[in-house]
Amino acid sequence: MLTLGRLILAVILGLASPAAAGGPSGGQLIIVPNTLNFRVGPPPMVAHAEISVQVLIPGQVPWRLTIMALGPLRSTDGSEIPASQVIWKGSPGPLFVNGTLSANQPQLLGKGQGSKAGVVRFFLKNRWDLAEGQYNQRLLFNLSSP
Repeated sequence: MLTLGRLILAVILGLASPAAAGGPSGGQLIIVPNTLNFRVGPPPMVAHAEISVQVLIPGQVPWRLTIMALGPLRSTDGSEIPASQVIWKGSPGPLFVNGTLSANQPQLLGKGQGSKAGVVRFFLKNRWDLAEGQYNQRLLFNLSSP
């Protein structure tokens, strides 16, 4: 008999200060909610969660938004899932792009000019080899001006 567990992923979102990162002066990045929870059922079910993203920039100043996972997803018992198991789809395109999380390597999430808003949907494919439990991950968003 196979007992299926539940996999919960809590993602804590961090923001790099635009001014501290050489970002657009007077720019602001708003991400809601600031945590993501994936609820995963039995494979091949895919878990999903979404955030809304607002880039507030005065005028038509160009900007670039990246996302980076700070290591693998880790459970309290030490199990790990590579960050690359999480993909996202950004909309509206081409403003917000699709991609795959990378541990310690920033990935382009979006770019544009002036204030814009969008939605990013994250997906984690459940596999039989994932250990049951709660996994935590920190994501860093960086808003900069080229």
